[in-house]
Amino acid sequence: MTVKELRESPRTPGRYIVLLSTGEQCVVGIDTLAAIGATRIGVALDSEQVAHLLRAGAVTALVDRALNSLAHGRRTRRELETRLRRVQPDASLIAEALDRLETNGILSDVEVARAEASARLRRGEAPARVRHNLRRKGIDARGTEAAIVEAIETDGFDEQSACRQQAEKRARALASLEPVVACRRLTAYLLRRGFGGGVVRSVVKEILGREGR
Repeated sequence: MTVKELRESPRTPGRYIVLLSTGEQCVVGIDTLAAIGATRIGVALDSEQVAHLLRAGAVTALVDRALNSLAHGRRTRRELETRLRRVQPDASLIAEALDRLETNGILSDVEVARAEASARLRRGEAPARVRHNLRRKGIDARGTEAAIVEAIETDGFDEQSACRQQAEKRARALASLEPVVACRRLTAYLLRRGFGGGVVRSVVKEILGREGR
């Protein structure tokens, strides 16, 4: 088996498109080519070298997909893994691609947890709801708690005030409803946002002028 064609990728400088005599093609970095000696057209490769080349190409493709996803927003390792599974069933290739991103500091669940916790608390979400969302995104329990504590210490968070702020906004949309209905809906809304029952009852009573039930 030989290298039939070798050229630099026009889309990604530093990456090379390799076409083998079998018709198989992949895109890899110069380090991969140097490692197997496939640096010029016509070089013969044994089965082990071909396997190494094709695996490197598959991992590179997954890295590029992951980078494209990260360019559109924060993603945890689990979220990227789920996305990559749609195009690649080999879990070991996905793991290698994500490990590469983590090693280079591009992928970090710790940074995602910090950013998400801070943003969500600033939007008025209760810690309980923030905790639920971080765990759903794949952040482990320790990382979740650390991110929430850090965000609260850094930005400050008062559950009563946050709950009141959310209640005041929502109450305006419920102004045309019967008091009992408005009370029930406001209570349910605040509980869904993760505020504690005692805080919700106090705030609903304050905002609507009646005890939330």
